[in-house]
Amino acid sequence: MSEATLTLEVGGQAAPAELLEAVHSVEVEDHAEQADMLRMRLATAVARAGGRWDLLDSGLLGRLTNVKVGVRIGDGPSQPLIDAFLIDLRAELSSEPGRSSVEVVAMDASALLQLEQRVRSWPEQSDAQIAEAIFAAAGLATEVEPTQPARDRRHETTVQRGDDLGFLRRLAERNGFEVYIDVAPDGRGVGHFHPPRLERKPQAVLNVNMGPATNVDGFKVRHDMLRPTAARAAGLDAETRREQPVEAETARRALGAAPAGGGERRRLELLSGTELSQASELQTAAQAVVDRAAMALSAEGTVYPADLGQVLRAKHPILVRGAGRELSGTWYVTRVRHELGGEGYAQQLELSRNATGLTRAEDFGGDAALAPQPAVRI
Repeated sequence: MSEATLTLEVGGQAAPAELLEAVHSVEVEDHAEQADMLRMRLATAVARAGGRWDLLDSGLLGRLTNVKVGVRIGDGPSQPLIDAFLIDLRAELSSEPGRSSVEVVAMDASALLQLEQRVRSWPEQSDAQIAEAIFAAAGLATEVEPTQPARDRRHETTVQRGDDLGFLRRLAERNGFEVYIDVAPDGRGVGHFHPPRLERKPQAVLNVNMGPATNVDGFKVRHDMLRPTAARAAGLDAETRREQPVEAETARRALGAAPAGGGERRRLELLSGTELSQASELQTAAQAVVDRAAMALSAEGTVYPADLGQVLRAKHPILVRGAGRELSGTWYVTRVRHELGGEGYAQQLELSRNATGLTRAEDFGGDAALAPQPAVRI
């Protein structure tokens, strides 16, 4: 078993020894649909000279102070978990020695995209170009995929009403995209605006109930069977004033052999209030609804990186085996909660999937403990 070591920076500097010694627990949430969050619980006490509380009165924990958390497994390099900004502080001050504490909450750079609400027009720009501009203005590197062509300002213009983060999320939703800010290996913040990257190479193999090879605890699965399986939308073309009906009923990329929402009786969702008029944009919005609804399988479990030998990430695929013929295969990690404290380092995982069964293209690795077993064993 490899030991996990916390690394911490505050305000651009390595955390002082007194701060590291005061850490009781750290939680980092890596999420595909929400901002990444940090929660850190610290011990505090009245300073020896009296009249002040250490850490609480140190000036280290000011509004929007930058906090970077990483973790090192064994002798490996430190891996960044979050680059965040303090948004909340709560103190519990007790007259009993050792009972006082401070809890701080920080949000990734998404916090900086919520500081100002605006009413702003984006003429002659596609959703992807808008995302590029907003990320660049925040000083972020970008990973943005193209969207529909820019709208003709003679007929329609995209208008922002609200903060940048909420606006980007609305643009992402109608394109079937994810929008989030990640930490690159070199520590830079990167703004992402693109579809879920289901085609990526799976980051690891989770073994469920496989004796000594088991590496995930408490694996639970739910299949929501009443999600929409098709979506329909219609709108008037801004130029011709003709109705443009569109429909979508198949997810763009299946993670298994059979669609999770398959069956003879489909469930149809009608889109309204899209603020879209071009048929291509309506088709994209309908497809986005189908793609999201297709992720009808969800799962959760606990992994210990010190045993697994790696740190898992949200927004990446992962392989599962040992969960039966229908549930084994490729899943998508939607959330990872990193928990570091006195009991070690654990990761609480949440996964989703839009299909059941194996495609037989899965690569479980060459190790005998990980290699695919006969069908009766899966």
